[in-house]
Order: sequence, then structure tokens, then C-alpha cells
Amino acid sequence: MQLRRKTKFAFYTVIFYGQSIISTIKASESSEKDAVWTPTNVQFLYPHRNGRYYVRTFAGGKEKWASMKTRLLTVAKNRMKDHVDASERLKASGEAQVAAGSLTFGNALETYRKRLEYADIRPNTKAFREAGIKLVLRSWTGIEKSNVRKITSRSVEEWLREFWTTAKPYVPNNAKSAARSSTGASVTTIKCALDALRHILDVAVEGGHLYANPARNTTVATAARCILKQARRKKAERGNLVLPTKEHFQALVEAIRESGVGECRAAADFVQFIAFSGARKTEAANVLWSDAEFIRGNIHLRVTKNGEARYVPMMNEMRGLLERMKSERSDDALTDHILVVKEAQGFITSACRRLGIPRFTTHGLRHLFGTACLAAGVDVRTVAQWLGHKDNGALLLKIYSHVRKDHETAMIKLVRFAV
Repeated sequence: MQLRRKTKFAFYTVIFYGQSIISTIKASESSEKDAVWTPTNVQFLYPHRNGRYYVRTFAGGKEKWASMKTRLLTVAKNRMKDHVDASERLKASGEAQVAAGSLTFGNALETYRKRLEYADIRPNTKAFREAGIKLVLRSWTGIEKSNVRKITSRSVEEWLREFWTTAKPYVPNNAKSAARSSTGASVTTIKCALDALRHILDVAVEGGHLYANPARNTTVATAARCILKQARRKKAERGNLVLPTKEHFQALVEAIRESGVGECRAAADFVQFIAFSGARKTEAANVLWSDAEFIRGNIHLRVTKNGEARYVPMMNEMRGLLERMKSERSDDALTDHILVVKEAQGFITSACRRLGIPRFTTHGLRHLFGTACLAAGVDVRTVAQWLGHKDNGALLLKIYSHVRKDHETAMIKLVRFAV
């Protein structure tokens, strides 16, 4: 009995001293933390002992510290607003509840789409990312219900390779067969799908469900580079773009205009307008009469691919075309569209077949504009600006410099190695 009492006393003594030691450790940790972080009169803002300010927020049941990269209180107060607002949106979107349990790819996708609504990016970029989401869901069976922890870099790599090998050629709307220029998944399509997958899995990483994003792994990046290289090679094997000569272009326009089909004259005007302006067909279809500045000699393209309006010069042939169209439609108001039709591919295809010349697309007229400008001696940077490129002509030199053989022969004759 006495031995049992001594043992019991020793047991409680160990517990007492153990609790004392734990309390001492916690107190020391607390004091160390207090020594590292100093509270301020601004909520969420704490200066570190190194002098820099940090913002402390909570989202998804987790504490998050972000550096403001400054030692000035006024600058830190201005920078912290974005972090606090993002944390509040995170809570409002329900990510806190999702983060507490198992996260499926569908949950992460829902969160990402909510973020996409508030994202300060262009509408075209949002549409591009939404298209990437549809590609992922269509090509990866059952991914919505999969737990994000089951998605590994190997599974992403296998999906990417399968996506590339099983991709079918693109079939345009209301078309019976695939486009002749399409060979499956293009470089843009592959990048679009992989980019969407990476953004969605970033949500899982931020929520603490994944240590790292498997879609951003080096092995996936290496596989993506190989696949993109094969896609570019496959595109190059289709051959260079075939453009009509000046004589063929004039014959093409006349063949369309005199075809006798409804809206054939409007289709011929459409073809000439794009060839003389280098505008995309969507850009050209949205041009109003008020956008044609005859005095300044410019055409204002308001609706563009990147959302930024630009001006293209009104060439002499373009001026003649617009003056003729204006005289034929004198009742049109300034708010009316210049072009009556928005598509003329069928007319182009039929005219090429009748004339016996190689078929080309409506977008080929844009290539024709770029080639004609380069052949006329316009510098690359100016032509790139007219076409709406922002790379100072890098893309122009790769794609649009299909200088015709007669111009190439004339340039060769100008080369001299001796006086």
C-alpha cells in the first residue's frame, strides 16, 4: 500500500513538472514571437524585427503572412489593401469551407471561376481561360470528381500526351468536314488547356491540399515543350501559305462580284476591304461609316482581338472602294456598318475553284496585306503596328513575310558585291 502511494505521488509529480516545462516553453515561444512581430494601430499590419512590414490575414482556416516589401508605414498601408480584399473575397466565395474537407477538382474549378469573375484582366483573356477549362473537362474523363491529391505530375503528363495524340481536326460551324489547315490540337490549343489546368490546381496549393502544383512540375514542362515542338513541326510540314498574285486577286474579286448569287457584290467589297486594311474579319465587320476618317486618311478599328482600338491607313485603293460604296449607299447613316456581310469564305472558295487557283482563307487576305506592305518597302515595325502586333515585328517576320517570287527576283538584282 505504501509503495503504491509513493508510485502515485511520483506519477503526479512528473505530470506537474511536465506541465510546468510545457508552459515555460510556450511562454518562451510567445515571447520570441512578440520579439519578432510588433503590433501596430493598423489592423492586420505588423512590423518584423528586420524593419519590414507584413500583413497577417486568415483564409481557408489558415494564417497567411505576406511581406509588403517596405519599411515605411504609409507605403505598407496602401499595399496591404489588396491582400485584405483578396482574403475577404476568399471567405465570401466559400473557400474556407472547402479547405476544411477533401477538395475535388470540381471544387477547385468552382473557386477558380469565382476568382475569374473578379479578376482584373481583359474579357478576351477570361474567354481564353474559360475555353481552356472546357478543353480540360472534355479531354480528361472524370477529373471533376477526382480528389486533387490523386492528380500527380505523371497523370498530368499522360493526359497531355493523350490530348495531343487523340485530338481531332477542327470542324467549323455548319461545316460538313474539318478545316483543311487543321491537323488536330494546335500549339495555342495545347497551351490553353495546360494553362487552365495549372491555374485550377494553384487553388488547391493555396488551400493547403497540395504541397506543389503537379502541372507545373519540371517533367510536365519538359513534356509540354516536346509536344509543342512536334505541333510546330507538323504545322510547318503543311507548307508555306499560298497567296494569290495581283492578277489572281483582281480576277477573284471580279469573279465574286459577277457570280450572280445573292449578296455577291457585298461579298466582293468585303474581300477588298480586308485585303486593303489587313483587318481581321471580326474587326472589319464592326467598322462604321463614322470610323472612316477621309480627311485624316485613317480607318478606326474599335473592336479588336486584344480589346485595344487602333488605326490603319486608308490606302488609295481603299479610299476608292469606300467612295464608291458611299455613293451607291447614299442613305446610310454614320452609325451604319460599312460592310453588309460578315463572312465571305464560301464566295472565295467557289471563285478559286472556277478560276483554277489555289484556295485560301479569309485570313489569308490579312497575310496578303502584310506581304504587299513589306514588298512595297514599308518597315517591319510599321506594318506590325498596322496589323495590331505588339512584338515590334517578330511574328510578322515569321508568318507574314511570304514575299512573292517576282519581288524576290527584283530584290536579288539589286544586290551588289562590287562597285
